[in-house]
Amino acid sequence: MEQVERGVRTGVVRDADRVGRALRVTTHPEAGRVVLSTWQDSTCVSTVRLDRADVVELLTALGAALLPPER
Repeated sequence: MEQVERGVRTGVVRDADRVGRALRVTTHPEAGRVVLSTWQDSTCVSTVRLDRADVVELLTALGAALLPPER
């Protein structure tokens, strides 16, 4: 059986509206990936695997979401 390399969890953000829901951020440097996973209590319900270069695009989008809307 092939052993899967475990990532290193670098952050957890709790959901503002749902009890037990969280977004976990895990880095997998050997694969050049960052994984965002949505958890409900102890169950992973979804993942998004990003190339390291795509993390900059995500950060840009998050930063833009904080700006006031243009009028």
